[in-house]
Amino acid sequence: MSVDRLPALRQPTDVLHGELVDAAATPGRIDLTRWLANHQPSAVADVGLLHDLAGDVARFAEASRAAGTIRKYDAGWDALLSWCARFGFDPGPPTPIEVVALYLAQMVRDDLAISTQDGRLAAIRDRHLAAGLLPPTDDPRFRRIRDGVRRLHGRPVEGKAAVTLPLLAAMLATRPAGPPPGPDAPLEQRREHLAALRDRCLLSLGFFAGLRREELAGLPVDHLQPVQEGLRLLIARSKADQTGRGRHVDLPEAPAELAAICPVRTTVAWLDAAGRREHLHRPGRRRTGTIPVLSGISVGARVRATALSDRYVAETVKQAARDAGQPPEVVDTLAGHSLRAGLATALEAAGVPQTVIARILGHATGTTGRYIRHAFDGAAHHALYTYATRVLGTI
Repeated sequence: MSVDRLPALRQPTDVLHGELVDAAATPGRIDLTRWLANHQPSAVADVGLLHDLAGDVARFAEASRAAGTIRKYDAGWDALLSWCARFGFDPGPPTPIEVVALYLAQMVRDDLAISTQDGRLAAIRDRHLAAGLLPPTDDPRFRRIRDGVRRLHGRPVEGKAAVTLPLLAAMLATRPAGPPPGPDAPLEQRREHLAALRDRCLLSLGFFAGLRREELAGLPVDHLQPVQEGLRLLIARSKADQTGRGRHVDLPEAPAELAAICPVRTTVAWLDAAGRREHLHRPGRRRTGTIPVLSGISVGARVRATALSDRYVAETVKQAARDAGQPPEVVDTLAGHSLRAGLATALEAAGVPQTVIARILGHATGTTGRYIRHAFDGAAHHALYTYATRVLGTI
């Protein structure tokens, strides 16, 4: 072939975001139904089995992302659709790169956090990949705009405040266990007793195990195993472990003087009251993961069979802090993640190496430091106050 007949090589910057991606690079584009229609199997082949296998492939592709990620992407795409509707733009896919650039500028004007912007752009990218299209967010021209946004509007990320040990103790004190009410006690009294035991378990277990709120809300009873020292938790799957390698968290029983905040005591007390202690894991027994540790309580003072929503974890943290006398300004800084951040902060203050903290929290390299909050250090000012009292007396 002569040189003048060679096809022109396209540079990466020449690739348009609306073009089809190579099907081999986009598993979400596999259409087995159409492929099977065009590749007739032999007469003796089990066609029904092939279609069943095609269904399995579709299910596997869907399972490649967590349900929470799917919800996040759907919400992000819906946000773009709403914005496009205001101006009569066609959102696609493919979404014109000009539309995405204008939408990004709108998000900046709306003062959305960089992480929120990233989430919505990831939704746009995912929708294009699912359609077999090159995403506009990958275009070098858009990346340059994105870099400018980060340079001009990036700001430090402030995580939710950590629950300190004194605050944890105060929060648990607002949920006193007390003796169980008798069967003839009013329903409301029995409900309050069960709710107090459950919330004590939620707060202490969430703190000392350092669980994410979705891990805590969905923790099954048979993922807890009694051992001589206390309890061993199996976290079978998590945000950082989508393939289910799992990790263990060992919780020793606290000394008697810390019985009020002991995660082992509060967990066992709740499981006893809920009638679920018998479902704790035993060696040799198959884990089913069907019975949750934490559940709601019916009007009739019965423990529900379903797991709590992870939103309830955050609500309980806030409400317990409010009940403990924390002002609204402090309550607003707390969330479900405050328990996890509290453990990381307390472990660091106790001199535990970050490598050990990372193992307990199930963190990837370099992540743990973001969970450790600077402890309030007022020692210098307390010394100043003491000096001022000597100089000024009572004002």
